[in-house]
Amino acid sequence: VENTLFRVPRKPLEEESTVFRDMFLLPQPNSDAIEGQDDTRPVILHGVSRADFECLLKALLCRQYGENKGLALSLTNEWTSVLKLSTMWEFTTLREAAISWLDTSDASLYRSDPLEKIVLANRYDIKEWLLPSLLALAQRPDPISIEEGRRLGLETALKLASVREKLRLQKAPQGTKQLVVGDRDPAATLLDFTPVIRKVFGWQLPVPSWLTRYDYLEHDGFFENDACV
Repeated sequence: VENTLFRVPRKPLEEESTVFRDMFLLPQPNSDAIEGQDDTRPVILHGVSRADFECLLKALLCRQYGENKGLALSLTNEWTSVLKLSTMWEFTTLREAAISWLDTSDASLYRSDPLEKIVLANRYDIKEWLLPSLLALAQRPDPISIEEGRRLGLETALKLASVREKLRLQKAPQGTKQLVVGDRDPAATLLDFTPVIRKVFGWQLPVPSWLTRYDYLEHDGFFENDACV
């Protein structure tokens, strides 16, 4: 792995990974130079970093084998590496352990980084993370930033923006109004979004002809029937 030679027992790889099990079951050529039998003919794992592989071995070997059975990974990036490779190589038990740890309060992304959980959930097919993480982003006061949109991907970012727009005012029993989840109020078609568009896109748009410069600079907000709302 990345020009680093690892001497790894074959048994735990065969027992816990269907990918390695199938690889070891493949018929070998009638030759003394079989990959993985000695240092001169190692099994080469392409597209894998040494750091990720070391994290996988710590989680795999120290959990059941050797003298350091109590050794555990304690950092979020380490367990993310385990999640990545255990998914790739179908280590079912290790994958479940990684998902469980990353969903605990010990992980830095627990509740504090729902966006990262969405990225990981989409990348590694963790469906149970999606709904609570999307809900957290829909409920927060800050809009989705450009960088967050890039990380989420166009489709997810647009769908999330659509969810965040589903708000409208509704009369409460006491005669007051409250925000509720629902289709956008038709009255929104009367609002002038020019100031917010200018702010979000950084455009120097002209002042609407129906709005005096004084009012525009004074309020710089949404207007409906000449009233700032």
